[in-house]
Amino acid sequence: MKQLMTIAMLLCASAAIAAPEDGDVLTADAAFWRAFNQCDAAAMGKLLARDIEFYHDKTGLTQGRDKVVESLVKGPCGTPGLQVRREAVSGSVAVDPVPGHGAIVSGVHRFYARQGDAAERLDGDARFAVVWRKTGAGWEMARVLSYAHRPAG
Repeated sequence: MKQLMTIAMLLCASAAIAAPEDGDVLTADAAFWRAFNQCDAAAMGKLLARDIEFYHDKTGLTQGRDKVVESLVKGPCGTPGLQVRREAVSGSVAVDPVPGHGAIVSGVHRFYARQGDAAERLDGDARFAVVWRKTGAGWEMARVLSYAHRPAG
């Protein structure tokens, strides 16, 4: 009986790891960050829930789709001549299903900056966790945590 319970637990764990939704949520996640890297406010907004909450260890809490898009456009995209690029650290990204709701995508990301014609440089890194909500229309970011920001080096 004990062996059957162990086998059942392992099967459930492997099913959670290989959930078919994982690819879909990672596609949505990649689309959001592509839009972020291009400072495409409209594309970012389409992937944010109306009631999004964005928790950031440097700038605090921002609530609501319009306010989050505004903060991204005025912040990372708002400095003339500055191009900011976000990149997830390879091997750090994890997807954990949230039954009946969606999934959590978490990991470490790096931020790169390029001012004018200068070479791009690593600016820093941070940890992130994003709660993605699955709706009839697709995936939307519902809660975001971006924390433990550190400068490069």
